[in-house]
Amino acid sequence: MENKVLEIVNKKSDSVLLLTCEHAGVDVPVEYNNLGLDEKQLDTHIARDKGCKELTKKLAQRLNCCAVLGRYSRLLIDLNRRENEEELIVKVSDKVVIKGNENLDKTEIKKRLDKYYFPYYKTVENQLEYIKSLGKKPVVFSIHSYTPQLKGGEYRPWQAGVLFHKPTKLAEFLYDELQKTDKNVGKNVPYDLRKYNTGTAVICGEEKGFDYALIEIRDDEFDNIEQGAEEWAKILGDILNKYLSI
Repeated sequence: MENKVLEIVNKKSDSVLLLTCEHAGVDVPVEYNNLGLDEKQLDTHIARDKGCKELTKKLAQRLNCCAVLGRYSRLLIDLNRRENEEELIVKVSDKVVIKGNENLDKTEIKKRLDKYYFPYYKTVENQLEYIKSLGKKPVVFSIHSYTPQLKGGEYRPWQAGVLFHKPTKLAEFLYDELQKTDKNVGKNVPYDLRKYNTGTAVICGEEKGFDYALIEIRDDEFDNIEQGAEEWAKILGDILNKYLSI
């Protein structure tokens, strides 16, 4: 039976690498009536990370590794937050009011956690256990994108950022290799994970003792989604292949 909460690719891969894409999806269950938003609003950065679903799938194919992707919009519940964080279910995102998230009671929050959040993390954890059962130590790589400019915010000049809470081998290697490309790449930009200390890469990577990194790619790199996903799959695929062969 198809899992509507998430999508898993190459479940039985023997690679140590596990890709995660928490904001891949844009769907909202019918009962929530699009959380009070119109289709145009749902097709923006507040609802999903443009290009990341396509990039993650291409990368999983290129590297023959497993990938776990969220199917529903981050506005329903944000898979890249801790379960007790205030931003787990936002009432406002980039100055857009999310009416369907206003005045939620504990029962509704628990329902979303049980139905949409915990199954995602359980799947990621199961895949990590599977990799460990092969006698290998997992490496977690999370893929995200961000808008070039938030409303009222400054323009973000980086085409990508490599994020980490505590320094990791993968993050350092990834950053160093990306410096050799023609992309403008920074560390812990446009968000500083050292301050936020949250997300799947930290929860399922760092806190379980595994190497990890998170990449944020400016989403205008995916204005042509197919072309952008293909370009970044080659860039990241080559770097990750090199890293895994060390």
